[in-house]
Amino acid sequence: MPTVTAPTRVRVRNILFATDFSPSADSALSYTVNLARRYDAEVLAVNVLPHAPFVEAAQPDQEQTRLLAEQRMTDLASSESFQAIRHKELIDQGEVPEVLSKLVREYSIDLIVISTGGRKGLAKLLLGSVAEEVFRNAECPVLTVGPHAARWETDGHLRHIVYATDFGPESVHGLPYAISLAEENQARLTLLHVAPEPGVALPEPQPGTLPMLDRQEVEASTQRQLHALIPEENTLWHQPEFKVEFGPPAETIVKMAETADMIVLGVKRPAPLTKHLGAGVAYRVACDARCPVLSVGPRYRF
Repeated sequence: MPTVTAPTRVRVRNILFATDFSPSADSALSYTVNLARRYDAEVLAVNVLPHAPFVEAAQPDQEQTRLLAEQRMTDLASSESFQAIRHKELIDQGEVPEVLSKLVREYSIDLIVISTGGRKGLAKLLLGSVAEEVFRNAECPVLTVGPHAARWETDGHLRHIVYATDFGPESVHGLPYAISLAEENQARLTLLHVAPEPGVALPEPQPGTLPMLDRQEVEASTQRQLHALIPEENTLWHQPEFKVEFGPPAETIVKMAETADMIVLGVKRPAPLTKHLGAGVAYRVACDARCPVLSVGPRYRF
């Protein structure tokens, strides 16, 4: 995996906050507000209503649903959280990923903030695989806030960032953001790779392949790969930490980032015709992490 060039400063001018008015969305709102204040960004708060054919018989009609959403959005806009930031509100209709993608282009959005937990039924617009579809396909970074994420104590100032990589080509998309955010916040940066235990559940070596390495050899080789990711001309305030761990990737990443303020991941788009999201490492990290997760996909802009 190639070393990235030294990144420019992260610019967050317009933040899209997607809400279904659930408690999990309220948690994501606190991160949105903190980031908006730190970067002097404008927030576009959006609630996406489902298409009429998907309304269940027990649900209010579309007009009542829209009126309720408008009232909730008005309450949100007049709340104390929004008093110190520039903001707009919008009620839209359609499939969440498609609507957010349209708004990213229309409003020059630099960051989407969504939660990965929500209520059941029609209100679970931002739950599970829908949130994953958003962060895998978005044209800008997506900050997901899971149900276990603790609130920032420093108004959006990051003290510790964990960048997790599997050295795949998609991982590199998140690295410039991890480096730039660490520089901007004078934060510690940990580069993490989770490797499988040597000799565990691996196929037999094929003729012509290298012999199986033991644990120490794997760790030493991986450490060199991690060091090579950091540009020589970086201006990080702290010497980066390079961690090699062994075990299941998602669980290990979450554990290693227990005290971090943000996890940064480079993610790939789902394969065409994929119907069963939710099995990937990025999804499980986003749902289980104790801090927000910044996912940067292959369509990112920097």
